[in-house]
Amino acid sequence: MSTEEVKVAGGAVEDGAVEAGAVEDGAAEAADGTADGGAVADAEAVKPARPKQRRMRDMAFSMAVLLVPIGLFYVGWEWLASDRQVSVVDTTENYATAASLGLAAIEPELSDEWKPISTDLAVDGETVTLRTGWYSPDGHGLQVAETNGAVADVDEDLTGAGTPVEAAGIEWAAYESGNGETWVAELDGETIVLSAEPDGTDDLSELAEGVAEATGA
Repeated sequence: MSTEEVKVAGGAVEDGAVEAGAVEDGAAEAADGTADGGAVADAEAVKPARPKQRRMRDMAFSMAVLLVPIGLFYVGWEWLASDRQVSVVDTTENYATAASLGLAAIEPELSDEWKPISTDLAVDGETVTLRTGWYSPDGHGLQVAETNGAVADVDEDLTGAGTPVEAAGIEWAAYESGNGETWVAELDGETIVLSAEPDGTDDLSELAEGVAEATGA
């Protein structure tokens, strides 16, 4: 074999070696890329999933679920309150006794929705005081007191002139206190006192009308 042929053969071998090295380097790079890609994929997989934001519709639904039982409770309570039963008392005996002792014994002319819930007759010498508690249609407590004595025989805290109030053609003197409101009037020589708890002051006018109708004032 000639010297040139040997050189050519040697060059071919060297070139083949270079190409083989290139292949090995490419395989290594591919392996490294695969490894890096796998690491990135694993990292992506272990990242915690972000919680989804709740939609307004879901929040509204949650609120509705909470409000429904509250609404039902409120409606039920209102129904029970409007249908409350009160203990009605018989005022006939005390009215008759008061009349026999010379008191006018004014029984207000009120609708059947007004219920008498208490009655009391006090006699101190010639002073007769008749009290009747009333339960108004709106569910408030009021009282009608009648005496042939002074207003102090009904309530000693009722002092002064009071504030003038006209209701049902009668001039009343109004007094306010922490216990509610009280109206006082003089009718035919007797003292009439109307009292209402704080929530029942609006019912005083109707009670005054009942007194006016009963007395023909």
